[in-house]
Order: sequence, then C-alpha cells, then structure tokens
Amino acid sequence: MARRVGILPVPPAQTRRLRIYAMDPLAVGIDNNSIVAPVRYEPLRPGPIGERLEVIDYDPTTDRFYTPVDLDDPHVLAQDGLPPSESDPRFHQQMVYAVASTTLQRFEFALGRRVGWQLRGHRLRIYPHGVQEPNAYFSPELGALVFGYFRAGRSDAGHNLPGGTVFTCLSHDIIAHETTHAVVHGLRDKFTEPTNVDVPAFHEAFADIVAIFQHFSLTGVVEDAIQRTRAQLDAMTPLVELGRQFGEAIGRRGALRSAIGQPPDPAALEHVDEPHERGAILVAAVFAAMIAVYQRRTRDLLRIGTGGTGVLPPGYIAPDLVHRLAKEAAKTARHFLNICIRAIDYCPPIDIEFGEFLRAMITADRDLVPDDPWGYRSALIEAFRERGILPRHVFSLAEDSVVWEPFTANPDQRGLNFSAIRFDRAPYETADPTQYFVLFHRFATRARNQHPFGLDPAVKTQVRSVRPLHRISPDGRIINEIVVELLQAGPQVSDLPGAPPYRGGSTLIVGEHGNVRYAISKRVNDGQRMERQRAYLSDLAAAAGAHNYRKPAFQLTLAHIHRGF
Repeated sequence: MARRVGILPVPPAQTRRLRIYAMDPLAVGIDNNSIVAPVRYEPLRPGPIGERLEVIDYDPTTDRFYTPVDLDDPHVLAQDGLPPSESDPRFHQQMVYAVASTTLQRFEFALGRRVGWQLRGHRLRIYPHGVQEPNAYFSPELGALVFGYFRAGRSDAGHNLPGGTVFTCLSHDIIAHETTHAVVHGLRDKFTEPTNVDVPAFHEAFADIVAIFQHFSLTGVVEDAIQRTRAQLDAMTPLVELGRQFGEAIGRRGALRSAIGQPPDPAALEHVDEPHERGAILVAAVFAAMIAVYQRRTRDLLRIGTGGTGVLPPGYIAPDLVHRLAKEAAKTARHFLNICIRAIDYCPPIDIEFGEFLRAMITADRDLVPDDPWGYRSALIEAFRERGILPRHVFSLAEDSVVWEPFTANPDQRGLNFSAIRFDRAPYETADPTQYFVLFHRFATRARNQHPFGLDPAVKTQVRSVRPLHRISPDGRIINEIVVELLQAGPQVSDLPGAPPYRGGSTLIVGEHGNVRYAISKRVNDGQRMERQRAYLSDLAAAAGAHNYRKPAFQLTLAHIHRGF
C-alpha cells in the first residue's frame, strides 16, 4: 500500500483582489480607469459583511433591499471580483467595501495600530444607495457612511449623460473622503464639536488630503499625469482633482475640489470661513510641500535623463524615465500622507487649529525620522507660512521652535505600572480593556500630576482613550508608545441652546518605560481661548439668523456640510 506523504499546509491568504474604478465611472484623461485593489483578506458574508465593515444595500427612497454580493463565491473570487458596472448594485457594494478597506489599511499602517470606531456597534455600516440627493456623508448617529445618488443636470452635465443617474458610491474619491471622516471620528470624536472656525474646515481638509494622496498609489494614473504635464505634477490633472463626475453633474464644469489652490496668500484665512474653502487652503499647503520635496527627489533623474541639462526636450518622455519619476512621486506622496495621519496622535483632543496640526506633523515626523535630508519638515513649514497658517505660542518658525515642547516635569508615577500593559495588543482586543483606563485614570487624576499636564486639579478628569502603538522607523528602531486622551469639562461659555460645551484636555505621548514624552494641552482655564470660542459661537448664531436660529447651527453635521459636496 502506498504511503501518504505529508503535505505542508497551504498558507492563509493575505489579500483579496477586487476590481474598482481608479477615480469614478467617467474619469477623463485616464487610459485605464479599471484597476485591481489588493484588500486585506478576511472571510466575508454576503453584503459584504466583514469584521469591521458592513455593507447594507437598502434604498429608503424605493423601500427595497438590493441582492447582496457574495465576494467569497468561487466564481467571483476567480475573476478578482465583479467587473466594474454602473448598473449592477452588487458592484456598487464591492466598490464601497474595497475602497473603505484600503483606506482603513492606510491609516493602520501609518498609525502603527489597529483603528477602532467610536460607534455603538463593532462595524461601520455602509449604505451605497442611502439617500436620493447629491450628497454623501458620515453619520455618527447612524454609525454609517451614507452615499447618495441623483440625476445629472439636463443642460450642463459635463461628460455625464444629461439627466442620467450619478452614484456617489462609485467615486473612489468620495468613498475615501467619507471613510476618513469615520476614522477621524474614531480617533478624535470631539473634533466634531465646532469650537473654532478651523474645526469643520480641518475635518474636510484632512478627508480631502487622504482621498487625493491615495491617487498616487495608482501607478497608471501617476505615469499618465507625468507624461501629460512633463513631470510638473502641480498642473491641473485628474491626479490632483477630487470628484470630477460629481462636480460636472451638478453644473460646476469641473471637479469638486483640487489640491492646487489659488496662489499663496498670507491673508486668505482672514476672509474665508466656509469649511470647504477654508480647508482647501490647508490642502494646498500640504500638497505644495509634497511637490517641493518631489522636485528635490527627482532632480538627479531629470539630469540623467536629459544629458545633464535637467530640462526635458519637446516630445514624448522615455517610458523608463516616466516610470522612475512616478515611483518617486508615489513614494513622496505616501510619506506625506503618513505624516498627516500620524500627526492625529500628536494633536490636542479638542478644539483643533491649523497651526496645531502643523506642530503635530513636524513633531510626529521628527520623532520617527530624526534625519530629514530631503527637507520634508522645512517644506511643510514654508508652505504653511506662505498661506498664513501660523501656530500660536512659538518663538519662531524654525523646526526646533515649531515642534511640541518635550514634557520635562516630574509627575508622581506611583501606581503607573507598565508591566500591566501588553504592547502586542490594542486595548479593545484585550480580555480586560479597563485595565488601561484604570491605570491611567489613577495616574492622571492625582491632583499633583494634573498641573504639568495642563489640567485643572479642581476639575474632574476623564480618560477618554488609551491607545498603544507600534512603529518601525526607517533606521529599524521599534517604537512602542501609548497615546492617552484626557478631557475636562469647563464652564458653559454660551447660553444659546445647543451650544457645545467648553472643554479642556491633554494628549499624552507615553514611552514604553513610563516616561511622558509630550503633554499636548488645551487648558480648561484658558480665558483667551474661552473668549474666542464664545465669539465664534455668537458668529455662528448670527449667521443662522436671529429669528431663524436652530440647534444644528452648533452641530458639525457632515450631512449638511456635504450637501452638494
């Protein structure tokens, strides 16, 4: 009898390949708009429904459920998912799942930890056909991404069919934008409280940054843009635009927004309050810094490819040079996106301002990459300066001044026993996640510890979140840290109904040996900040109309902000 030879087990799958649109169904100027996205593999139920994402295709307008796609069907797996289709709701489900998954993956890679939701359930719900209007939004109340569909204009529809149906769930940009809102809400849920003019603008700008910079992971799109612009990526192309199909369908004759704003104006922020317009200034600053570094990184390639002149001759650029330039562009964009995402951990827990985001980016990058030979940080500081985005309480715009000051106080660390913390797990995966909160609550609420952290000893402190992270620096260092979010409730600064509370708080960056490296604070007893918030809320109420005031004027309702996107 023949002997059965032992067979090594088949290794588990790491990725699932799914076909999606690179931009949106009617992307103009792209040779191949259908791409295959590598999505982290997980078993899926029809929907698709995974561990953290749940696609529910219910259309309340027609009161019907569409048949859910089964991405684990062998026939679907064998062809990298369903082929792109505007008319097949199952592809719509596949599209939102794939793009939301890859966006979540990008955050987790940059942050060095698993990302959770600040939602009632464990999964983020996604409704591909959730509303019949030109809108798409993240709803914290529903715990869901809601995508709308609508008819394009009949007289000025751009490349769309006049009167044809436009689905926001088929726009790569819009899906990434809305997923980013949900992730940021999970990281800093108080960023939805409009406490200053930068808060709603930051939410929009950050979501646009993620959506636009993800374009640079699309190799064919980047190479096409380099060929068309002769390596000048700061020209207007699909690479730097967001939501062109949507914009044309509502009569804008172009994309909704672009990473290329108006020429830098140091006074622009003084006159712009609308969230998208104000956020566009922040997007333009980050993108300008990226372009500056890209140009530095590719000067040698251009010299090699042009016989030393650095000036491209007329005509077609050699494919090998295009490929190398595209590779550098993608790498540079990926680095900047990682810097932006990591900066969230270095932001105060409430009342974010653009200048504080700059300080967070510089500090986060300097911690991970002390050497900066290409000048990423100087490019960011200069681009922000040119647009009048200046941080408060800094001595100068030198890098050493812009970074957050290291925490140097000597708080009482009795009771802070780091042997109880396991750095190989996220807190919500442990058997007893309360151990983290008990540990830091005991430490942070000691009256003698609160003053160094920018907290008021007379006010109750809430430990809002505790998040261990693990990062590997370019030089191979393994960095284990904990990000702790502490909040305090202050006095009510406005007697208008529905006004958000005045809060204070601090973000602690704690090293693996128990050393508090940074305490990034907003003091609850800061009289000047209190007056700024009071004045801002008064302006919001006045804008809503003294005789037509409603509570939503004080709520950062993304559904309202995104109407017409």
